[in-house]
Amino acid sequence: MSLKELSKIKTRYGSIGTDKKLVVEAFKSGKLRALTNDWRGLDSDFWSYGAKLGIQWDQITDQEIETNTKPKKKGIEIAYIDRKTTIKTRNRETRYSRNYDLGLDKFTTISVLKDGKPLWYTKSYKPLTPVMTATGRQVKGTRYGGRRSNIPDIDAGSRSYRKSKQFGLNQLGYQSLKGMMDIPGIKFHHISLDEDQPYMGAGVKRQMRQAAQFGAAKFTTDDEFKRINQQYFDELLREKLNDPKNLDKKVKQAAKYCNDLIEAALGGKKPTAKAQKIIDMVSGKSSSPEGDAYRFVSGVGDRLASLYNYYGYYLSALKKQQEEEKKYGKEMGFSRSDAEGYAKDINQQYNIIMKNQFRF
Repeated sequence: MSLKELSKIKTRYGSIGTDKKLVVEAFKSGKLRALTNDWRGLDSDFWSYGAKLGIQWDQITDQEIETNTKPKKKGIEIAYIDRKTTIKTRNRETRYSRNYDLGLDKFTTISVLKDGKPLWYTKSYKPLTPVMTATGRQVKGTRYGGRRSNIPDIDAGSRSYRKSKQFGLNQLGYQSLKGMMDIPGIKFHHISLDEDQPYMGAGVKRQMRQAAQFGAAKFTTDDEFKRINQQYFDELLREKLNDPKNLDKKVKQAAKYCNDLIEAALGGKKPTAKAQKIIDMVSGKSSSPEGDAYRFVSGVGDRLASLYNYYGYYLSALKKQQEEEKKYGKEMGFSRSDAEGYAKDINQQYNIIMKNQFRF
C-alpha cells in the first residue's frame, strides 16, 4: 500500500473513500483491520506516520503483532480497548459544565506510544518541487502559490506547541500512560521497529530517496537515479554564472563517481574491484541484499545531495555578490565571503566523496 493510498483512509474524522472495503482489506493483519473499521479507529495520519518509520502495513501479519495488557515500552504500541466500556471525562468542571460518562465501543484506539511515550503530532503538506514526481516533470504553481503534495507529512514526538494532538481518542485525562491504564479493557498491540523484521523496508527506500533529496515516487533502478540526478544537476547549471573557481568540474566529477557506484550497487553494471570493496562495507547490515543495496545508495546519495546543496548556495552567493558589486562597486561585494565559505564546503564534500568517506 502506497502513501497515496494510505492518505485516502478516513475513519474517525471523515469519509474513508469510495471503496472502504477495498482499502481496509489491503491489510493482511486482522488486528489492524479491526482498528480501522467503523469510524472509531486510526486514520490516515497514523498509517502515513508508520510508513515514514519504514513499516510496510500491507506486509505485517497478526503473528508479528504482539498483544499485551501492559506496554513493553519499546517500538510502536497501539493502545486500544478490547471491550465496550464507559469512562468518566476529566475536563475541568465549572458551574456551567460537568464531567459526564463517555461510551467507548470495542476496538476504540486510545493512543499510540513510541518507546513507551505517547506520541503527539502535527500534520502538514509539503510544497511540490520540480523533482518530486517520478517523471521529473516540472511542477508549476497556481495563482495562489505553489502546489502542495496531497500526501500528509506527519511530524510526531513529544508534546510541543505545534504537536498538540494524539493519534486515536485524544481525550483529556487519558493522554498519559497512567491515565490510559485506568480504562477497563486496555490492551497494547506491540509492533517492533527492528530492521530485521520482514515488514520493515519501506523506510530503507524512503531514507534513500530523502537523503538524495530527489523525492521520486518510485526509485528502484539505476537508470531512474541517473535520470533524476542529471535533471537536478542540469537545474543548477542553468543558474551558472561566472564561476571563478570552476567548481562545476569538481561537482561533475563527484556526481559521475557517485552515479557509477550507485549503478553498480543497483545492478546496472558489473562493479569494479574498487567499487565492490566499497559496496561490501554495508554487506549484511540489513535484513536482505536489497536492503544492503539501498542502505549503500542512501549513504552515497546523502553526500551527493550535500555537494549539490553547497554548490547551489555557492551560485546564489555569486549572484548576490555580482548584484552588490554592480550597485555599490567591486570593493563592496558583501557576499564575497559567503561565496568563499561555500567554495570551501564544496571542496570538503568533494574530498569526502572521492575518499569514499560515506556514512552507512
